[in-house]
Amino acid sequence: MMEVKPKHTQDDAGAAQETAVSDTSDATVTAAGTESDPLVELQRQIEERQQAYLRVLADFQNFQRRARENETRAREIGISFVARAIVPVLENMDLALGHNLRSLPADKLADGVTLLRTELLKALAQCGVDRIDPAAGDEFNPMLHEAVLEQPSSTVPAGRVAQCMQAGYRLGDVPLRPAKVAVARAAT
Repeated sequence: MMEVKPKHTQDDAGAAQETAVSDTSDATVTAAGTESDPLVELQRQIEERQQAYLRVLADFQNFQRRARENETRAREIGISFVARAIVPVLENMDLALGHNLRSLPADKLADGVTLLRTELLKALAQCGVDRIDPAAGDEFNPMLHEAVLEQPSSTVPAGRVAQCMQAGYRLGDVPLRPAKVAVARAAT
């Protein structure tokens, strides 16, 4: 005779039942997790982006504040550099004015003014300010010269500086005030 084995024993039935329950609960978690994961992930990304935006905004505001402070500091340093260069000239003027100028001969007074002018030009040169003083015959440069009149000239070619009426000044390549010049035109 043949012995018939039961398909499932009680131990096998309990194990199968546990497997089914665990598979079902995993499926529920997975199904629930799959449904909620994109939402949670999007909310997390939004939060990260908002935090990153706030950090960038704060960094930019700090940059603007530092830039303003640096600009102010640079301006003050520049002004103090110019003032330090000019103060000795002012002190020499005060010394000259402390004397009785009416009793000085005109040539001594003129020498004093010339000395002060030389000191002032030297102080300006220390600050990077150069004089624009074109000579007759120099090429007319509209960036450095302002033509105030045309005058006929037989010695200077047309379109060139015939005479400097007033010197100009520049700081490096930037004109502070152009030199006022007369431009030559062909003699008729």
